[in-house]
Amino acid sequence: MDSELVFILTYIALPLVFTLGFPVFSWAIGRWYQSRLMNVLNVQEKQQSAAIGGQLTGSTSNKMTSLTAQSSVLLHTSIVVGPSMGQMFFMWIKSIFGGQLHSYDIVTQYGRREVVRRLQEQATQLGCSSIVNLRIETSTISFAKNQDSKTSSLEFLAYATGIRN
Repeated sequence: MDSELVFILTYIALPLVFTLGFPVFSWAIGRWYQSRLMNVLNVQEKQQSAAIGGQLTGSTSNKMTSLTAQSSVLLHTSIVVGPSMGQMFFMWIKSIFGGQLHSYDIVTQYGRREVVRRLQEQATQLGCSSIVNLRIETSTISFAKNQDSKTSSLEFLAYATGIRN
């Protein structure tokens, strides 16, 4: 009985723990760090909204006939974000079986919200009273010359027109 237990521990349990230990640890640290970043972003968005007195970014889906502006300026900013190694491992596993990739959604949501916040901050610094024609472009960046790379990140580029009245 003891030899079977030693065999199971040595050849099955220990390799399994070492194989899954790093991805689980990396996933947990990545989730903790991303939740910390999202909390900071929530606070920054609330402070920025209170400082500018409401909504700075508007929609131009309807035809604008009475827009008066003293001047306009091009606003642009970018950010690169990515999931942790553990999150990428579990996203790979989940992509085999299908379903929503929650870690990828968190990274995408954070990137988009952060570039909009930075764009609004830039507009406030330049004295803009509103932002129109906001565009966000997302690109996947791979860290290898071939397509077999399993590590990647997302680049978010936001640009808009800032209106000064």
